[in-house]
Order: sequence, then structure tokens, then C-alpha cells
Amino acid sequence: MSRLGEFKLRIQIVSGCLFAFFLTSFPVAFGQTLLLSLSETETTVADALPSSDSQGQTQAPASTTVPAKPTPGAMPATTYVFPTSGEMNRYWLKNTLGPRAWLGAGFTASWNHWVSDSPSEWNNGASGWSKRYGSALLDNGINTTSLVWISRLSHQDPRYRRCDCTGNKPRSWHAIKMAFTSFNRSGDLQFAPAKIIAPFTGPMVTRNTIYPARYGWEDAARGGPYYLLGTVGWNFVREFFVKF
Repeated sequence: MSRLGEFKLRIQIVSGCLFAFFLTSFPVAFGQTLLLSLSETETTVADALPSSDSQGQTQAPASTTVPAKPTPGAMPATTYVFPTSGEMNRYWLKNTLGPRAWLGAGFTASWNHWVSDSPSEWNNGASGWSKRYGSALLDNGINTTSLVWISRLSHQDPRYRRCDCTGNKPRSWHAIKMAFTSFNRSGDLQFAPAKIIAPFTGPMVTRNTIYPARYGWEDAARGGPYYLLGTVGWNFVREFFVKF
């Protein structure tokens, strides 16, 4: 057996071990919950009770607070809190081994198995589906790890935060925008390199290791946009349906 063949065999063994680890770790990971540190702002109301002076006369309140009219399409803003190191770790764990990872890998494996037949070298039976499922799960694990590491280095929050607004159009734009932007420590939304780079890291590894020999860097470059579109779709789910 050539050195290249031995190398690919070792990679397949390692990926198989990782897949087994995912299977055994799911009950633990499923119990993890992501705690979002959000606190509602309190409205201060001036004391409107009259007070009496030394002459026994009643004085009117010095000032009254008139509530501001809400802006159409906006909701009361909540105070943003940058995640702690522990919250970052829980976010990584949940998105690597939690329900999203398993459901996403299942969808990807099923699509590649029954629709696109990719890779065609993997058969159409149960073993072929399991290979596609394991590679999709490994892609997600590498992508999520890259996202968290790069976000830490750039001092940005990789988590999704729902829009403080109402209306389908503003919320839809927010879901799309959160695919390439993140909040910094000051609570400002800014461009996030991590969200653009991370989707390509998983395919770069799997296409050059566990995939058949004909796959390479070009296939990895095509895999990145697929995961970016998947992120946009998942953002819509989190914005309008389920809060993760």
C-alpha cells in the first residue's frame, strides 16, 4: 500500500472514531442549553405625588415624564451583553453536538444520497448514507470550531440574536445580515470575517482527506457557499420560528 493510501486509511479510521464519539455524546450534548444573557431595560417613572411646603401649601410636581411614542416597526430594545468564555464554550458544544448539528447533517446526507448522489463512489445503501452523514457532521464540527476561534480572536459574538423590530421585511433582512455580521463587545453590529471564513474550513479538510481521491480544493471552494446558504436558512428558522 502506498503512503498516500495509508494516510487516507488512517484518516478514515480517525473520522470513524469521531463519528462514534458523536453518537455516544449526543445524550449529554442534547441536555446542554445555550443561555442568552439578555436583561430588559427598566423605565424610570418620576414621582408624581404632590408634596407640601412649610407654609402648608401644596406644590405641583416639578416635572412629569411623558412616555415616548413607539417607532413603527420597532420593539423595545433589550440590553446586549457580550458572551462570557463559558457561554462561548456552551455555544460551541451545542452547535457541534446538539440538535442543529444532527438535523443539519441528516438533511445534507439525505440530499447527497438520494438527490445529487455525491460522492458517486459511495454506494446508495446504508453504508453510503452513513459516510455522507459522518462527513457532513465532521464538516459542521470543523466549521463551528473555526467560527468560535476566529470570533474569539476578533472579539466578536458568533451567536444569533433576534431583531429588536417587527415586520416581516425588517426581520428577514436581519436574518440575512446576521449571516455575515456579528456584535462586538460594545454591542455594535459589524462585518464578521469568521462567518465568511468558517464555512470553507470543514470542506477543505474533508474533501482532501475522507472524500474520494478525485476531490480537492476546488470542491472545497464549492462547498463553502453551500454552508453559507444553509446559515441564512437556519437564521430564518431562528428569527421566525424557534429560538435557539
